[in-house]
Amino acid sequence: MANPTAPTMPGAAGTPVVAAPAVRTRPARPEKRLEIKLSAAKEESRFIGPLPLAIGVIALAATLGFAHRVSSKIEDPNYVQAKESLSQYELGRTETEKNYDSPIYVEALDALAKVDPGSISTDKAAALVADIKFKTDAFHRRINARTEAEKAFQDASIDRNREYLAAYQRDLLTKKKDYPECKEGEGEHAR
Repeated sequence: MANPTAPTMPGAAGTPVVAAPAVRTRPARPEKRLEIKLSAAKEESRFIGPLPLAIGVIALAATLGFAHRVSSKIEDPNYVQAKESLSQYELGRTETEKNYDSPIYVEALDALAKVDPGSISTDKAAALVADIKFKTDAFHRRINARTEAEKAFQDASIDRNREYLAAYQRDLLTKKKDYPECKEGEGEHAR
C-alpha cells in the first residue's frame, strides 16, 4: 500500500519519489551585533525577581541576627563595675590582707545584684557573688579563730599569773626554816 503523505511525481501514479538530500549552508554572520538598550524600569525589573528577593531577605535576616548576637555579647555594666572595683582593691594583697568587711565588697555585691538576668554576665556575676560570700565566711572564721586563740592565750596568761601569785603567797606564809649555822651577818654566804 502506498504512503499517502509521500511526495509523488506528476505522471507517475502513486510511486513515491525520493528527494535529494538538501545541502546545508551556513548563513553569514553579522559583522556587529546591535546592543539593545533597555529602559531603566525594564533593567531594574530584570534584576528584581523572586530568587534575588528571597536571597536579599535571607541576607537581611542573617545580618540582623548577627547584629543582635554581637550586641548581646556586651558585658553588663554593673558586672564590669563590680569586677573592676574588686580587682583594684585586691591588687597586690594576699588573702589574709584583704578585709571582707570593707564597703568595697558591699558595693560590689549591690552592683552584682543589679545585673540583668538576660545578659551574658549573669553566670559570671553569680559565680563572683558566691566567691565573695565564700571568702567573706572564711574571713570571719579566721577572725573568730584568731579571737579565740587570743582569748585562750590571755586566759592561760591569767592562770599562770594566779598560780604564780598563789605560789608566792604560800612562800610568804610558810615559815622559813632556820638553820643554826646560818646566822645573820655570819657565814660566807651572807657576804
